[in-house]
Amino acid sequence: MRTPRRAAAAVALPSGLYILGGYDGSSYLASVERLDRAGGRWVELSPMNSARCTLAATASPDGQYIYAIGGFDGEALSVVERYSVKEDVWTELPDMSDPRFMHACVLSKLAS
Repeated sequence: MRTPRRAAAAVALPSGLYILGGYDGSSYLASVERLDRAGGRWVELSPMNSARCTLAATASPDGQYIYAIGGFDGEALSVVERYSVKEDVWTELPDMSDPRFMHACVLSKLAS
């Protein structure tokens, strides 16, 4: 990766492996990188709005979005953001009711 990090989140999509946030030993990170499998190199993408580590991340079923959920920046976070893979843009979503970090998440389609 271009930026060394630990406690980051990862999401695998057909367009590549995405690494979000983390901690570099002195700072919480908002940076996002994607491994371009065809070129064999890491590409820097638009950063998240909130720097954090130990967040959870998951992709939408259609692979168009990545959700970054919670995390830690010195305290537990309740922030939720959505990344558009197509547009390289982060959008803030409503916060969770309870902050959390070091958790997992799964996105499922609910019956209507």
